[in-house]
Amino acid sequence: MLRRLFPSRPERRRWKPSLSMLLISLIIVLLTNSVFYYYTKNRMTRELEERLQLISDVLTVSIEHARAGEKHVEDLIGLNLRSVSIAAQSQLPADIEQVSNEELQTLSRQLMVDHITLMKRQGDDIVGYRSSDPKEIGMSTKDWRGDWFKAFNQLLDRKETQVPSGQALPNYWSGPINTSMTNPSSVDKWGYYHDGSTNYITDPFVHDTHLRSYQRDTGVDAFIREMTREDRLNAASEITVYNPPTFLKEQEQYRKDGFTWFSDREILFGSYTLKDSRDASSVREVMRTGQKQEFTTVLDGHTYLKMFIPLGLEYPAVIGLTADYEPILDWVREQQTQLTLLIGSTIFIGLLTLFLSARVMSRSRERTAESVQEVYTDKIDDLFRSMKEQRHDFNNHVAALSALVQLKQYEELTRYTEQLTEETHALNDIIQINVPALCAIVQAKLIESAQRKIRFTHDVENLSGANLGALKATDLVKVVSNLLDNAFDAVSASPRSDKHVRLTGRLADGRLQFVVANNGEPIPMAVRERLFEAGFTTKTESGDHEGLGLSIVQSILSRYKGQIEVHSSEAETRFVLSIPV
Repeated sequence: MLRRLFPSRPERRRWKPSLSMLLISLIIVLLTNSVFYYYTKNRMTRELEERLQLISDVLTVSIEHARAGEKHVEDLIGLNLRSVSIAAQSQLPADIEQVSNEELQTLSRQLMVDHITLMKRQGDDIVGYRSSDPKEIGMSTKDWRGDWFKAFNQLLDRKETQVPSGQALPNYWSGPINTSMTNPSSVDKWGYYHDGSTNYITDPFVHDTHLRSYQRDTGVDAFIREMTREDRLNAASEITVYNPPTFLKEQEQYRKDGFTWFSDREILFGSYTLKDSRDASSVREVMRTGQKQEFTTVLDGHTYLKMFIPLGLEYPAVIGLTADYEPILDWVREQQTQLTLLIGSTIFIGLLTLFLSARVMSRSRERTAESVQEVYTDKIDDLFRSMKEQRHDFNNHVAALSALVQLKQYEELTRYTEQLTEETHALNDIIQINVPALCAIVQAKLIESAQRKIRFTHDVENLSGANLGALKATDLVKVVSNLLDNAFDAVSASPRSDKHVRLTGRLADGRLQFVVANNGEPIPMAVRERLFEAGFTTKTESGDHEGLGLSIVQSILSRYKGQIEVHSSEAETRFVLSIPV
């Protein structure tokens, strides 16, 4: 009556858990979104970093290969300049005083080089004395850095040229490609020849167009252009190979001489347009630690990831990789929005389903209580019937024992008592297995063995300590049942009179171990190798055998990482299986 008079209070009480669940759902959404955002962003960033690292590794190999190719091209140019030197010397007087600059201009055009300069000693210096290029005349070389002045002296002294750099050949040395001292806007390749037949060094040189074209078309710059193409998937926006000694000194050479040597250029390869104030400190840290550095930055309203990696070359170099970070942020935001909608929809549907289910359960609660009461009454009746049956059997056994005592048939009394004891022991043995499904199999096989006149013994220790949560009872029944069926069929086909099947089982060292043995005919080795193949059978007496029993056993054991072994001899055939629990 009270529920009908005051229905509003239960309704208010039901709203409290609903509000709590709604609050919990909101917290779950927020936490899931946050975790997803940071996890996905970090994962995508790691993938981008791995791609940039791969570009760096490939670029290192590309630089090494390109340097080898460039060295080959440079040596070919140097070899050609030596031939030009010999050809020029053969057409010029041996005395430099007899050579005119106009003659050198004509000769350079004939030999197809840009210019030819003749160099001679003047005091402690070696100067350009005659040249087709007016800028070379009077040029001093004693203050040239590197190996140049030392190589010139060795040539004039008729010694073998021994300097670390350049290309040394008989009576000849070619300096590495570099900025022209007399024309800093030009990068040239020179050759210097002196065989002692003249009082000067013959110096033909060419502007470096061939090597620069090679670098542009097939060298490192070509690779960088390919990796920074706009239509290339996952390409870097910009690749810069820094020359740290120059980059970190802020072009001291420029402030001193008014130009930067080609070998001292700030950027060795690539371009440097996406600049950040932290670039220099990152390059410095890479050189100090040998570890990569990275940071995100916003340039012109666009987010980039900048990574600085040391290049494993014979000279100091750092690669700067700048990648567009906006696609990652946009993708993560889009996925986060979709995830929010998905989780929100799922929670809404779940709450709605829970609300409707609660309403349905509330309406059916009384009907359920009535049905439970009926079932309870039925079970009490079954319990009383079972007690009456047990009392009836007990009375019969007592009456039989009493009659045998009164008749003084003590031998019959002994046999009757032994039979009751055997039944009790058999029941106790089965109960002690402590796995209901396995108990049922053993009981069924005991009945079958009596019908087929087979002696079936079992010794299964108490398995109460086994954790069979992962091992389903149905799978355990399939394994043991199939092995026992095969054993029963094997001894039935044997001509022996004493047909025996034995089942043992125990828990040892964290493994469930069973042995099914029979004294039927031994299994040949060739048959043993195929026992667990699906469809293979040796039972040809009827068409009921499909050869699937042992293959089912094998598949179940594989699922639980178990093992099975077969041992067969004239005396006995045993299937030994082991399953971790």
